[in-house]
Amino acid sequence: GLGFGGLLLGKRADRHPSPLGLYAGLEAGIAISAGLSPLLLALVEWLYVAMGGSARLGLAGSSVVRLLLSLVVLGLPTFLMGGTLPAVARAVQGRADFGRRVVGLLYAVNTLGAVLGALLTTFFFLETVGIRKTIWIAALLNLLVVLAARSLARELPAEPAEATEEAADAESVAEPAPWPGWLAPFAAALVGFAFLLMELVWYRMLGPLLGGSSYTFGLILAVALLGIGLGGLIYGAGERQRRPTMLSFATTCS
Repeated sequence: GLGFGGLLLGKRADRHPSPLGLYAGLEAGIAISAGLSPLLLALVEWLYVAMGGSARLGLAGSSVVRLLLSLVVLGLPTFLMGGTLPAVARAVQGRADFGRRVVGLLYAVNTLGAVLGALLTTFFFLETVGIRKTIWIAALLNLLVVLAARSLARELPAEPAEATEEAADAESVAEPAPWPGWLAPFAAALVGFAFLLMELVWYRMLGPLLGGSSYTFGLILAVALLGIGLGGLIYGAGERQRRPTMLSFATTCS
C-alpha cells in the first residue's frame, strides 16, 4: 500500500497547486479508513470462517484468501499513507536544497514519531485501552493533523497549475543525474528488500532470548525505526549546499 501510494500519489503531489491541502485530504482519508478498519476486520473474519478457513481451502488457498482479505482492511489507509510524505515534502522543499536536507529531516521526524507510536502501542495502549480504542485514538490524532494542515494551507497561496507543472519539469531536467537513471530505484528496492528481510531475521534470532510475543516484535520494530530516524537526522544536519554523490550513496549501502 505504501509503495503504490508513493508511486501514484507522489506524481500528483508534484503537480498539485496546494500540496499541503492534498496532504490534509490524504490524512483525512487515512483517519476515516483506519477508524473503520475494526468493522472491516469483523467482516473479513466472518467471510473467512464462512469460506471454511484452511481446513476447506488448504494451505495455499487459505494463504491467498488471507492476503486478499488483509488487502481489504489495510489497502486504502496504507495507499493513502504512501502519498503523505511526497505531499508534505513538496510543500516545504526549496529549489536551492540540492541535497534534499529538508526531506531528510521530515523523514527522520516522521520515523522517530513511528518509534514513539510503536513503543506506546506495544507497551501501553494495547494492554490499557485495547486494540479498537488504540486505533480510534490514532485516527483522532490524525484528524488533529488534518485541521492543522488545512489551516496552514489556507494561509499559503496556491500555485497556478502551470507554474507547478513547469517547476516539476524544471526540477527533473535541471541537472544531469550523477548516475544512471535506473540505479537509484533499483538500489532503493534492493535495500528495502534486504532491510525488511533482516528485520524478520532479527525477530527470529531474538525470539528465543526475548520471547516470541508482540512485545518482542514491537521492540525490534522500534529499534529498527530508531536507526532510520537517527540516520535521517544526521543526513539532514549536514552542510546546506552538500550534494549527494555516488560515494556517499555506496557508503550508506555498505
